[in-house]
Amino acid sequence: MLSLTALSMLVVGRAQAQVGYSLSQVISYTVPNSEEWSYISDVGGGLDIAMYQLCRINYLSPYADTLSNRMFTHGMRANFTYFPNDIAGQRIGVTGFICEPLLGNYTHGLDLEMDCGLAFFTNPFVRTANPQNVFIGSYLNCLIQLGLSYHHSYASGYGITLAAKFSHSSNGYLLKPNKGLNYLQAELGLRWPSRHGYLRVHNLSVDSSDFNRSSIFASYAPGIVMPRWEGASQKYFYAHTARLGWMYNINPKRAVGLNLDITYNFSHTAIIQHYNNDYKLPFYVGLAAAYETNFYNYTLHVAMARYLLRSTHGTTPFYERVGIFYNIPNNGRRLRHFVGVSLKSHMAHIDFIEWHYGIKFK
Repeated sequence: MLSLTALSMLVVGRAQAQVGYSLSQVISYTVPNSEEWSYISDVGGGLDIAMYQLCRINYLSPYADTLSNRMFTHGMRANFTYFPNDIAGQRIGVTGFICEPLLGNYTHGLDLEMDCGLAFFTNPFVRTANPQNVFIGSYLNCLIQLGLSYHHSYASGYGITLAAKFSHSSNGYLLKPNKGLNYLQAELGLRWPSRHGYLRVHNLSVDSSDFNRSSIFASYAPGIVMPRWEGASQKYFYAHTARLGWMYNINPKRAVGLNLDITYNFSHTAIIQHYNNDYKLPFYVGLAAAYETNFYNYTLHVAMARYLLRSTHGTTPFYERVGIFYNIPNNGRRLRHFVGVSLKSHMAHIDFIEWHYGIKFK
């Protein structure tokens, strides 16, 4: 969890340049995981304050003509949301975020926003032992938000924002119960520049002269989880994922590809035995389609996957992965190391947190 926040902060803290601020009103709807848990359906409200910075990445030859004006916004945000039904208390969140332009420009446009960080709940199960709260077991949880935001800026430097987001909080089964809570959020906000005047753009230069169209990567990610049922033989179980994949670089900022997963959450073994399932392998095999977008030395990774080999108990046929990786600078060599953290989940229910180390071959 702390590494997730640290990586988000590293994205924000890359450069010291002039910043802007925003204050938003948040309306949040708690989405029931199923009809069985419809009692958590709730509408809450809160406030979000953010500090952000505009960046332009200047790709040196051979892509300067087409990519030199690539803009994005990154920053840190903190928010508080009040929920009347109080199933896990109120939520305080701190995240790092990146907004990538989809349409428009700096003055007005539509952005894809991605947030990663931590959420603190005031009444988790560990405090209240509320039998209806099967969703949030610990005070500290991850917070992931993904959505669309629209901004309109005026000549004075002030502006307004509108956003619609999907938000998820859980602890990756480091402490039970952990069904997680999902929210649909709407935000209306005001932006303003720093007291020094107009928000200036910070420029980053990236030498892409050694850019290759494709690359091969391999990574290994350990994890640890609590079992999802009572009477397990131990409190925590090991989980891990090994990946071998190929990425096609559309340009220096975006890539798509495929990877093969060898993954297993060893707490599933007891489920397989309980149902007398005939699955004998100590791992599952999955095929994932991945999309990556690069921000200097940082990569946001999103993947949708399907199991090729699995037990029919304890999993769904499909799963997803969302992560952030730091690409260790290597002075243009063909072998590059990377580290990061990602969440492997089934239908937005986290299976376990993956702590990645990997290598990439150009």
